[in-house]
Amino acid sequence: MGLVVLVGCAILILGFIWFKGFSFQQHRYKYAVIFPNIGSLEVGDPVSVSGVRKGKVEKISLYQGDVLVDINLSQDVVLKKDAKFTVMNIGLMGERFIAVETGHSDSLLDLSQPARGYYDVGIPEVMGRMSELIDAVRRLAGHLEKVIGTESSQEALIQTIENIKTISQRIDTLLAHNQAKFNQTVSDLSQTSTELKEILMSNKDKIQKTVDNFGSASGKLDNITTTLDSLSIYLKNITSRIESGNGTLGQLLNDTTLYEQMKRTTQNVDSLILDIKRHPKKYLKISIF
Repeated sequence: MGLVVLVGCAILILGFIWFKGFSFQQHRYKYAVIFPNIGSLEVGDPVSVSGVRKGKVEKISLYQGDVLVDINLSQDVVLKKDAKFTVMNIGLMGERFIAVETGHSDSLLDLSQPARGYYDVGIPEVMGRMSELIDAVRRLAGHLEKVIGTESSQEALIQTIENIKTISQRIDTLLAHNQAKFNQTVSDLSQTSTELKEILMSNKDKIQKTVDNFGSASGKLDNITTTLDSLSIYLKNITSRIESGNGTLGQLLNDTTLYEQMKRTTQNVDSLILDIKRHPKKYLKISIF
């Protein structure tokens, strides 16, 4: 009996070790991955590489608002720089595992820095959202019932449907009575399109020449615009110099002395003319021999 108990214990221990995925001959290494969420992932859950179990979850801890997961991987798993880590669903009860894609980059992944992983929504999350969707549908049904559940609303809806039927019948009648006209209109449009195409093809060279002339005119217009800009700047400079009193014209416009002198001269000339008119003999002496 003792021997049977020992053998049973040994089988139990070996089975537990096999179930947990322990290996005494396989070398492993550790790596850390940061996930935004891990769902129901727990320590000891499997790590699968392209569908093959190659490790397990060793430690789970919070990290700056995210979750830091330490995993161990078989030595033969070579992670490239574009490797991808995803927490995925494994069954109907919400069991989780980490799926690893080793990547195809030419450079290896830096194992000293944790990578960013992804979280795949599983069946429990979908079922939870389905309940929210069902509640939203129920609320929508309640609102619709309030809107069209009354007799007046139903009568209005029936009347609207009847109006749509009437309009549809009128449109059918209109199309039936004017089918020939519609066909003629379509034919005329097609013929017009053909004639327009022929006109464009026959005057292709002229149209191209016109386009070239427009381009040349546009270039000349740019040159004129540039010249006008230069002239505007030149006139602004002259105006600025005149306003500041530079040059003869600026001095004439800004110096009041010349104005006062011209005013006095004019007054003197007026006085002289008036005096000549009054006393002409004073200025004119006529002698007869």
